Amino acid sequence: MSKKVQKIGIIASIVIVFGGFLTFLMTWRNIGFSDGFMGAWLSSFALCILCIAPIGGVIAFLVHRVVKSVLPNVSALQQNLVFGLIMAVIMESIMALVTTINLHGLVVLKAFFELWLATFVSALPAGLVISILMSLVIKPKLAAFWAKPA
Repeated sequence: MSKKVQKIGIIASIVIVFGGFLTFLMTWRNIGFSDGFMGAWLSSFALCILCIAPIGGVIAFLVHRVVKSVLPNVSALQQNLVFGLIMAVIMESIMALVTTINLHGLVVLKAFFELWLATFVSALPAGLVISILMSLVIKPKLAAFWAKPA
């Protein structure tokens, strides 16, 4: 199997596992374990994957460049930690937005903001843990794996 196919498979697996988990939390926070939970969760998950997969890499690239340029004199570990925290907030915000729209539609702005904020806050702790894990453990291991010759 080529490195490119392996890379795509690994990234897709990570997005599916973490995206599924976070949208599960967000959906549960919004509607609980009701009869329509599975359908609501799967639709929120699919929409988040469709939104995040294409733009997540671009956002990560831009955030990485900004962190490196703003914090050039700090260690790579500290840069990765800052990167992870920023990415968690951005990606959670997008996922909460998509999930809130999917589950509640576009309601009155004040109500929508309250629903979005509750959704965002409910999954943020898990998102921060995942993002730190990604930045400090998974990302360096993947970089080392992809740096090896085929």
